[in-house]
Amino acid sequence: MIGSTHNHSTGSDGKLTPEELIKKAIELGWDYAYFTDHYFNPPDSGINFDDKNYFNEAYAKKVKQLKEKYKDKIEVCFGVEIGWLKGYENWLKEQLKKYDFDYVIGSIHDILDKNKKPRAMENGKENWLKSAKSFGGVENFVKEYYKQIKNIVNSGLFDSVGHLDYIKVYNENQDLFSEDSDGYKKEVLDVLGLIKKNKMALEINHGGIRKCKAAFPSLWILKEAKKRNIPITLGIDAHHKEHLNNEIMKELIQIAKQAGYDSVVRFKNRKIIKQTLIPFLN
Repeated sequence: MIGSTHNHSTGSDGKLTPEELIKKAIELGWDYAYFTDHYFNPPDSGINFDDKNYFNEAYAKKVKQLKEKYKDKIEVCFGVEIGWLKGYENWLKEQLKKYDFDYVIGSIHDILDKNKKPRAMENGKENWLKSAKSFGGVENFVKEYYKQIKNIVNSGLFDSVGHLDYIKVYNENQDLFSEDSDGYKKEVLDVLGLIKKNKMALEINHGGIRKCKAAFPSLWILKEAKKRNIPITLGIDAHHKEHLNNEIMKELIQIAKQAGYDSVVRFKNRKIIKQTLIPFLN
């Protein structure tokens, strides 16, 4: 079976409507496609993010309609990507009760500083460095990032960790920090230990190849995950029509195989489903 477990539509910041996304997936011959649109942020979080129409009731209703409409052609799965923010655990728990999700991804796009002000990792390298400065420098910023990733894992709210090492988004040349340092590797390996302990999955996210020429997470991390028998998902993290193609799926499968994996997983009704890598994309 083939499909992407991480896709965005106009239900958040994607460019395709939910139905356009499903029609494209059918055209590609996929067996399943997941909607994992961004959930809106807590109203009092102070995040400057155009999320007023994210994950509204009309969108959720439309996905359910598509499940029924195209059930003989493709399996439509209803998921969500939720941005983790420290201190909003109870809010997240209440939000997750509102929908019957198949799959819930926990990710970090912003980190709250000591004044509870959100600091983004996105919007360019200069902004990344500005955010790092608010934590006392790059090293502290990286440590705080992985501290919050650990909180995601320990919360028990999520099925997988999205783009695990997103902190490297502008670190293509490792001029921000060294991903080979013992300190950095310890942070990552500690996270992997928790993922294993909490029986979660780890996604291979193609967005990293588009943004910093290396998948999220890096190959060495995936190899360490395989040593721990941590299951993986394959997510394109599609936002545009051109992201939906089988060449990208081939690339994700190749990365999985390079890391030593011969199978991937996905989720239905928050339960894990194991499947073999697809022969025709070998």
